Amino acid sequence: MNARWFCLVPTVALGLGVPPCAASIPPELVVLAQDSSTWRVFASQEGRFQVMMPEPPQTSTESIDFPGEPIALYAFAAKDSQSEYLVTYSDYPNEFIDRMGEPTQFLQAVKQGFLAGIEANEEFSTVLQLEGYPALEVEYTTPEGAAGLARFYLVNSRLYQVIATSNETASGNFSENADRFFTSFDLR
Repeated sequence: MNARWFCLVPTVALGLGVPPCAASIPPELVVLAQDSSTWRVFASQEGRFQVMMPEPPQTSTESIDFPGEPIALYAFAAKDSQSEYLVTYSDYPNEFIDRMGEPTQFLQAVKQGFLAGIEANEEFSTVLQLEGYPALEVEYTTPEGAAGLARFYLVNSRLYQVIATSNETASGNFSENADRFFTSFDLR
């Protein structure tokens, strides 16, 4: 599966229907046993986040048609031999989020759009928080049998989507590397 494809689905489906943080990840390298890969911190000043990735991410910006005005979707994708890793963010109009009701309802709509877009089965989901902001985590399985984990964070009017999906034939360190990826995600 192409990680870049993942970034369009939840935002399009949702369209149809950040204060700084003192914590930071040291910029030194972290060496993994898997493929002798070197994970590095990637920081997006504009996106106000940082995360560890197995390689420098490919970046893209898409304009998503949205009632009233287009929304920019910024995507950062990287992969290793086991998995694909993706972080996206986009800013929604406050009025749209307010119409959805509670922030968890907005995140539930994002989750449903994401799962429907990739035709994945939900295995488990739970409500989380990141620095006091609402979040939702979902474990899923794709039709090809790949396991995945996604977290959706709503920080004021900004939606972050943090996604890791194993390759269909992956085994080994997916859980360890996905955990490293998710626990390193931090607001700046």
